Amino acid sequence: MTRADGERRIALHRSIVIWTGLFVLTVAALFSAIGILNREVFSAPSFVRIYLDALNRHDLPGVLATPGVDLGTTDAPGTGSASLVSTQALSSFDHISLVSDTEIAPGRHRIVYGYEMLGLDGHTTTGQTEFDVMQTGTSWLVFPEWEFVRSPVASATVTVSHASTFTAGTSQISTPDPTAFHATGEYVVLVPSLTVLSHQSALLGAHSVPLEATKVNGSSSAIVDVQPTTAFLDEVQSTVDSFLDECAKQTVLYPPGCPFGLDVNDRIVSDPAWSIEEYPALTILAGQDDWIVPNASGSAHITVDIRSLFDGTVSTRDESIPYSVTFSLTIGADGGVVFSPRA
Repeated sequence: MTRADGERRIALHRSIVIWTGLFVLTVAALFSAIGILNREVFSAPSFVRIYLDALNRHDLPGVLATPGVDLGTTDAPGTGSASLVSTQALSSFDHISLVSDTEIAPGRHRIVYGYEMLGLDGHTTTGQTEFDVMQTGTSWLVFPEWEFVRSPVASATVTVSHASTFTAGTSQISTPDPTAFHATGEYVVLVPSLTVLSHQSALLGAHSVPLEATKVNGSSSAIVDVQPTTAFLDEVQSTVDSFLDECAKQTVLYPPGCPFGLDVNDRIVSDPAWSIEEYPALTILAGQDDWIVPNASGSAHITVDIRSLFDGTVSTRDESIPYSVTFSLTIGADGGVVFSPRA
């Protein structure tokens, strides 16, 4: 073997060693990358974190496409029993952190995440939720695939006192009975979530109340207590004052449909002149089926000349006549106030 042949053999061995080393390093890097991806992207905690991040972004299609998420209703999101499953109703999250990851069976993990939920009107709450996930297979033979064993949803009961609608976040929700004065609805909500409920209309309003759902398959409830606004009372007061003014324009002893009048046994010789001395100070209270204005007192004044049937003398009746008013109120579909006699 010549010297040249020896040098070629040495160079070949060196190349083989180098390429073998590169191959080993590549395989090692590949397995390392797979390990990192399985730990950071395709692990059970990462699966849950991706769901929470989608929930935080209000990415409702992404949330509902997560394996194992099932609302348990045929109603479309944002309608019917799924009315609270909408982007306008969802809360935001902060400080999302993994609390624990327990493998309770081969391929099945119990994952606990902590978080802070941020709702409208300054409502915030901290909480933890336990998720149950299981491996359903692999992709590309190495990356595990997961799904929720129990769908991350809960049930919620919302009661609306004195109205049939409410808001969830910024979404307007109608209860099953649009004519109800007291209404209760059953809804499904995503877990975790903080939904701020309220009511706001031209004549009615309610303080916001939080509806929290932090437990998978749990239940929660909230009451939206709707009350008259100042605008409602002002409108009713103005309407009643105008009605009384119209009553006072009538030149009869008993203005028809009006709450005051004067009994006279003699003959009147002048047109009665009415005026309102004191308007009733009204309040609005919730009744069983509608709004009521309880008895409120006022005073009217009448001036009328009267001829005595006994001796023919003429005298002037100039006096105050007390009266009271009470009635029921409903708000029509057009938002107008309907007055009715109180039963």
